[in-house]
Amino acid sequence: MWSEMRASVAEKYMKGSGNSALPLTHCCQRSGRWAALSGLAALAAGLTIVVSGTASAQVVSNPPLLPQDVTVFPERDFTSIAGFAPNADVLVQVRRGGVVSDAVGRTDVSGFLEVNHPGGVCWRNVTPDIVPADVVRVTYRDTNNNRSLNPVPVKDSGAATTTQNVTATQAYDAGNNTVVVKGKAQLANGTPIPLTRLEVRIVNPEFIGAPGSRIGKRDIRADSAGGRIDGTNGNPIPGTRGALAYDGTTSSFTAIFSGLNADERLLVVEGQTRVMGWQQTTANGDRLGMTIYEVGALGGPGIGGCPPGPNGVVPPQNPTSPVPYNPAYLLDAAVPANQGSLKDVTVFPERDFISIDGFAAGSELQVVVRRGNSNAPIIGTARGIVGRGGLFEVNHPGGVCWTGQTPDIKPGDWIDVFKVYNMSFNSGQTQQVIDTRVAKAAFVTTLPTGEVVVRVNGTAKNSSGAPLALALTEQRIINPDFNNTRIGRRDIRADTTGGRVENIPGATGRLLRTGDANSPDWRAIYTGLNATEQQLAVAGQSRAMAWHSTNGNGDRFGMTIFEFGEVGGPGMGGCPATGSASIAIPW
Repeated sequence: MWSEMRASVAEKYMKGSGNSALPLTHCCQRSGRWAALSGLAALAAGLTIVVSGTASAQVVSNPPLLPQDVTVFPERDFTSIAGFAPNADVLVQVRRGGVVSDAVGRTDVSGFLEVNHPGGVCWRNVTPDIVPADVVRVTYRDTNNNRSLNPVPVKDSGAATTTQNVTATQAYDAGNNTVVVKGKAQLANGTPIPLTRLEVRIVNPEFIGAPGSRIGKRDIRADSAGGRIDGTNGNPIPGTRGALAYDGTTSSFTAIFSGLNADERLLVVEGQTRVMGWQQTTANGDRLGMTIYEVGALGGPGIGGCPPGPNGVVPPQNPTSPVPYNPAYLLDAAVPANQGSLKDVTVFPERDFISIDGFAAGSELQVVVRRGNSNAPIIGTARGIVGRGGLFEVNHPGGVCWTGQTPDIKPGDWIDVFKVYNMSFNSGQTQQVIDTRVAKAAFVTTLPTGEVVVRVNGTAKNSSGAPLALALTEQRIINPDFNNTRIGRRDIRADTTGGRVENIPGATGRLLRTGDANSPDWRAIYTGLNATEQQLAVAGQSRAMAWHSTNGNGDRFGMTIFEFGEVGGPGMGGCPATGSASIAIPW
């Protein structure tokens, strides 16, 4: 269900390229914005922060020197930063002669920050179109916060990466049990980038567990040493290979994945093709100054609320009319009798994002957002084909855009999802967006008993404005750093049965009604957490979840997830701006 965690992962840099290839840093998942507390001691020991006043302190290393890392994703105009001082204020610039655009932000407890990616910060004024030879430069700012750090990072010191000129086309089945990727990798002087500084990857989480697939990792790799295609036992699959070579003396390359069966080749072709190029490799095999080119990724604002690209916003227009249909023929997710025929449709109103799971791969889906009972109630539409894994998303990286305009989804709106066959309505379902929200994110407080707890305040109402049954609600705090505490998982949960705070005996997450039976207000109270876990809860994201019905197995139907602090609008580059136009239902 948590489709936002299915977003593809692009590892920042890897140590080596053969059997010892293991991630050196976490990166580029939504969860990457919170780093492991358990690694802080080792990280702090390795940080090369120069104390103010030291001679030759203002050094910007290009490529970065470990542990600092600046990784550039030019197709998404996104950069990932790691290895800087914890909780430090930094300036991030894209330089092309002068400064094209910049961003300011504060690293997390591990020195990690992202720009133009969910969980990170926006570029200021304009989202740059990052191109080869652009330098992404990260330096410490002179702020009161930085001056309070120990040691004090020196203003204007830092690291930079020069965007590498690497491109590729989508993988294709070339026959003879091979899948091929074509691409180009060129230095500024026009000569090929050394082959030992290149790697091609195909990323598809469906590799793991799919029928006919022997692949045990979410990616396969091709490089000059023969690459790596791992099985479920973690070892290379016998007879497989990922070969990477230049086409003669040109800067064009070919990656050939061989030894794959028909099911695996189909998964490869359906995955995302990436080519990674870096500026330097250390004697230990560490890759410095990484660029990751992602085939098919869209540039522009990477999160809602970020400024448009250099060509401006995609102006809103009327939504594209859906295929003719009658909402009365859709199965209502609030009716328990319909449960056996419902798919998983989850609405994230704060991000104007919808995740749909369970329709057959290859199905064409129509998604419609309706508001009110006017003659023109449609405010949003989207249509597309379900991928092999059965997941379909709207207004989220890897999914499709809303057409015409991005609707500002609100409680009470209806979300219609149905299959299209030969441009005609086939079958589907509908659900109303539930009015659930976090009124006050997690904070530490003391109960009258003297117990120190974490609390979250929120509300939940049904379609008539009355309190929604607490049994149909749950509160969650998400912070992947919980994994490195006694909890051992990325979230803690509060509900009417005592919630779920893993691995801490006696710890609870209780969801209680605030006020009388006519009040929609609730509070979540987490007990049993130590001081570190409490602070991680405060630093995490507070969510309110509500659904229309539950079956005997505990499955939830018609889910709405409110995410405190998220911003709406276009969820990825190229999607249209938010608009207020509406159109009629085509009968």
